[in-house]
Amino acid sequence: MPPGTADAEKSADALAEKLRSVLSPDEVQIHRPTKCVEIRVMDLDDSVSSEEVVAAVASEGGCSEGAIRPGVVVRFANGCRSLWLSCPVVAAKKLMATGRVKVGWISARVLLLEPRPLRCYKCLEGGHMVAVCDRGVDRSRLCFRCGQPDHKARECTAAEANCILCSAAGKTATHVLGSKACRGGKGRPVKRMGGAVTKGPVAVSQRIEVPMETAQ
Repeated sequence: MPPGTADAEKSADALAEKLRSVLSPDEVQIHRPTKCVEIRVMDLDDSVSSEEVVAAVASEGGCSEGAIRPGVVVRFANGCRSLWLSCPVVAAKKLMATGRVKVGWISARVLLLEPRPLRCYKCLEGGHMVAVCDRGVDRSRLCFRCGQPDHKARECTAAEANCILCSAAGKTATHVLGSKACRGGKGRPVKRMGGAVTKGPVAVSQRIEVPMETAQ
């Protein structure tokens, strides 16, 4: 069967589950690569947990719960609760056909998120990964929102955003690192052996961008 189809995904999941049932998890860890995209499930009520959202997405998307990687439920300034998820492309397509998923008594909206550009989580610049970073600076402990150390963007309580990269570049920095307003985090690409350049994914239309509160 063609790779990437729903039947192929189910067959691969079934094989992985079979292997897990006959092999000891203490000796062998069974994983299989799956192409995923990021979504955000919106309008969640106060009684809904992340586990319930994962179960609902898996059920309606036709994938296993283990194939879904959730963030944490967050509340926006307008009171709306939402959850970031990374899920298989096949499952996301099914959900986006209606743009909704039933979670408990709620018909929650499902938004397909803008693909994140390639970013080094050591220097925080774009265009390369940490394995080939040659910037000589470690910003890995800094908040994406305010640029201060030892907390994550989703936990940030700073009154104003301050992009550490734009600030260092002497540019307007009153925004979240990686947002559309960011001009300091583009970075120059780092070349690998043979001259190949690592590039980020191309943005897809009809998607939305959200602050990277799950990136740290």
